[in-house]
Amino acid sequence: MSNENRMNYGLIFLVAIIAAVLGSLVTYKAVCAKKAAFAVVDLQRVVLSSKEIAALSNNRQNQLQELRKMADDANAQINAEKNEDAKKELSQKFLGEINAKKDGFDKTHAAGLQAAEQNLNNVINEVANKEGLSVVLIKSSVVTGGKDITDSVVDLVK
Repeated sequence: MSNENRMNYGLIFLVAIIAAVLGSLVTYKAVCAKKAAFAVVDLQRVVLSSKEIAALSNNRQNQLQELRKMADDANAQINAEKNEDAKKELSQKFLGEINAKKDGFDKTHAAGLQAAEQNLNNVINEVANKEGLSVVLIKSSVVTGGKDITDSVVDLVK
């Protein structure tokens, strides 16, 4: 291999290294130019302010009250029965009915909570995007720093 070919390969290699370094610098500057902005949100306050969560809580209280009434009515009927075998049958029947009702209530409540959680996350994301924030942390897990967006989120979930 001649000296001229070695110089050409050396020059090509040098140009490739310079191009790689310049490309890395440009990429680094582009990524680092946008500082990561983070926020905090008081999730407990948001949940307590949410009309959707309040409605779920009221609905749950009504469901529990309905189950108590069913149990009281069942006990009254069981206690009114004189025959022990009939009491056992009634007890089994009412227990099955109450448990089935409770299971239905539990599924409905769990689905409502899941939907409410997703809605709260959507509202938090909406506020964060509107304010140009890239990270949102729960306020109780942050010692210091971050923009507090709790008030903006609470305003949207009331």
